[in-house]
Amino acid sequence: MERVQRYLNKRQEKKTQQKGPKQRAQWASQREFMLTCIGYAVGLGNVWRFPYLCYKSGGGAFLIPYLVMMCLIGFPLLYMEYCFGQYFGVGSISIWGVCPMLKGIGIGYCVVNALVSIYYNVIIALSLYYLFASFQAVLPWSNCNNEWNTDNCDERVAANLGGNATTMVMNGTTTASYAIYNNITQAFNTTASTAKRVSPSSEYWHRMLLDQGDHDITDIGQLRWHLTLCLLLAWVFVVIFLFKGIKTSGKVVYFTATFPYVMLTVLVIRGATLEGASEGLYYFITPDWDKLTSPDVWFDAATQLFYSTNIAWGGMITMASYNSFRHNCMRDAFVINIVAYGTSLYAGVAVFSVIGYMSVKSGVPVKEVIDSGPGLAFIVYPRALGLMPLAPLWSVLFFFMLFLLGIGSEIVSLETVRTSICDEFAFFGRRRKMTMFGLAIIFFLAGLPCVTQGGMYVLNLMDRYAAGFSLLVIAVMECLGLMWFYKIERFCSHIKEMLGFYPHIWWRVFWQFISPILIVVILVFTFVRYKPVTYGDEPYPVWADALGWIMSLSSTIPIFVVIVYMLWKSNGTTLREKFQTAITPEKGMLESRDRDAVPEKEDSGNGSEESLELVQGVASTDILVTSENHHHGNHDRHRHLSKEERKGASPETTTRLLNENEEQTEIDNQV
Repeated sequence: MERVQRYLNKRQEKKTQQKGPKQRAQWASQREFMLTCIGYAVGLGNVWRFPYLCYKSGGGAFLIPYLVMMCLIGFPLLYMEYCFGQYFGVGSISIWGVCPMLKGIGIGYCVVNALVSIYYNVIIALSLYYLFASFQAVLPWSNCNNEWNTDNCDERVAANLGGNATTMVMNGTTTASYAIYNNITQAFNTTASTAKRVSPSSEYWHRMLLDQGDHDITDIGQLRWHLTLCLLLAWVFVVIFLFKGIKTSGKVVYFTATFPYVMLTVLVIRGATLEGASEGLYYFITPDWDKLTSPDVWFDAATQLFYSTNIAWGGMITMASYNSFRHNCMRDAFVINIVAYGTSLYAGVAVFSVIGYMSVKSGVPVKEVIDSGPGLAFIVYPRALGLMPLAPLWSVLFFFMLFLLGIGSEIVSLETVRTSICDEFAFFGRRRKMTMFGLAIIFFLAGLPCVTQGGMYVLNLMDRYAAGFSLLVIAVMECLGLMWFYKIERFCSHIKEMLGFYPHIWWRVFWQFISPILIVVILVFTFVRYKPVTYGDEPYPVWADALGWIMSLSSTIPIFVVIVYMLWKSNGTTLREKFQTAITPEKGMLESRDRDAVPEKEDSGNGSEESLELVQGVASTDILVTSENHHHGNHDRHRHLSKEERKGASPETTTRLLNENEEQTEIDNQV
C-alpha cells in the first residue's frame, strides 16, 4: 500500500506542477481534415476570379498553364506543408523553431491571415445581406421601379428616348418629309447608344446598399448600419463554428464544405437549360492558343494557384498539425489540388451559362457583361438571376452558396491566427476561447471602414495588397528554410518516420530547385508588370497606393527583422558561427510531438517478454518500453517515456527507467 500511495502522490504532484495548454486536440477522423482543407481551399475566388481569368487568358487554353503550375508548384509545396505541420504538430509560429532564424515566417502567416480575415468577412456580410434581401416576391435589383433608381436605369433609358422620339414624329406636320423623319430616327439611335445606361443591380449596389455618392478612399463617409449588423452576424457565425476549436469546426465542415457543391450543381443544371447558355460557355471554353505565348497568362495561372490551394498562408500547416502522426498527407495534397481545380471549372460553367443568358436578354455582347470580383458576385450575377423565372429561389441558392464558400475559408484563417498565438504563448494557450473572442472583436472593429459609404475602395485596396506579393516571398523562404537551412535529408527522414517511405528524388528536386526558382521568376515578373491599383477605371491617390504597400510589406518585413535579430543575438565570434547557431533547431523542438505508439506485435512463445527498442531520429532518441502483458497477455504493452526521459538517456538511466516503468505497471494493476 505504501508503493500505491507513493505512486498516487507522484501523480498528484505532476498535476499541480503542470503548466501550459492542455494536450493538443486531433481531428476526430481523416474525413474532417479533408473537408476542412477543401472548405479552406475552395473559396470565393473559385467562383468569381478563376472563370474570368479563364475567359481573359485564352479560354480553354488557360487550363494548360494552370495544370503546369499545379504540377510544378501546387503538388510539391502543399505536400511539403502538410508533412511539415503533421510531423511537429504545433502552430505556424512555434513550428519555425526548427530554424529560429526564420521564425518571422510564422509571424508573416499570422499577419496575412489577419488582414485577409478582416476584409473577407465583409464579403461574407455582403452575401448575408443579399441572401436576406432575396426573400421577396420581386427581387429589388431586378427592375427600375424603386425610389433609388434614376433616369439612367437601363429600362428607363430606352423608354424615355423612345417616347420622346415618338412624340416628335407624331407632332410633326403633314408636310414633314421622309428626310426629317430619318434625321429624328438617327438622332434617337445616336442618343440611345451614347446614353449612360446603368443596370438596376448596379444602382441597387451603389445607391441603395452603399449610398456611395461621391465618397471614395479620401472620404469614406458614414457607416452603413445594415451592413454593419450583417458584419457582426458574420463574426458571430465564425465564433460559433470555432467555439471549441477543431471539435466544432470539424463537424461544421460536413455541411459548409459539401452543400456548396449541391447548390452549384443546381445552378449548373438550371444555367444549362437557359436561352443563350451555349453562347456564354463558348466564350468560357473556346481556346485561344496564341495567348499561351503571353507571359501574363502564365503569371495569372501561378497567382491563381496560390489562391486556389492556399499555399504559403500557414493555414494548411496549422490544419495538418492536428493530424495523427502517421496520416497519409501525400494523398491529401493530390486530392486538394485536383478538387480546387475541378471546382473552379465547375463554377465557370455555372457562371458563364448564366452570363450567356443575360447577354441574350439584354442584347449586350458577353465580353461587355462579364466581370470579376465583387462586380461579378453582387452586380452582374444578381442582374442575371433577376431575369430568370422563380428569381428569388435562385438568388437564395446563389448567395447561400457564397456564404458557405466564404465561411469555410474564414474559419481556417482565424484558427490559423489563434493556434499560432496560443501555441507560442502559454498565457493565451490556457485561454483559447477568450483569445478567439478577442481576435473576433478586434477584426470586427478593423473591418468597419469596409462597410462605410466608400468602404468598397478600402476593401479593394486590401484585396489587392493583403496577400499577393507577400505570399510569393513567404513561399520562397519556406523552401529555403526547410530544404537548405534545416536540410532536406533531415526533413525527408521525418517523412519516412511518419509515412514509412523516403520521398522520391523528384520531390526533392522540386522542393530544392524547380518550385522556388519558378516562384522567384513570378516574383520578379510581379515587379516588372506592376501597375498601381484602381477602382474600376478610377486610380487611387499615391498615399493610398503607399498604404497598400505598407500592408503588403507588414507580412514580409518581420521575416527579415527576425533574421537580423537572430544573427545579432546568436552565440559565436564570427558571422558563420552566428549563422550556424541561428539555424540550429530549438532545444526540445524534435520532441514537441507525441508519436503514435508502435504497432503491437504478438508473442512468439508462452508468457511475456520484455524488450527495449531504441528508435534514433536525426536529433533525438525515443525510448519505447515494452512492459508485462496483463488482462489477456497475447500482445506486448508499449509505453512512451516522457520528453525529459528521452533526452540524452545513458545506459544507466535507461536501466533505471525500465525498473521504474516495471514498478509502475505493477502498481497500475493493483490500483
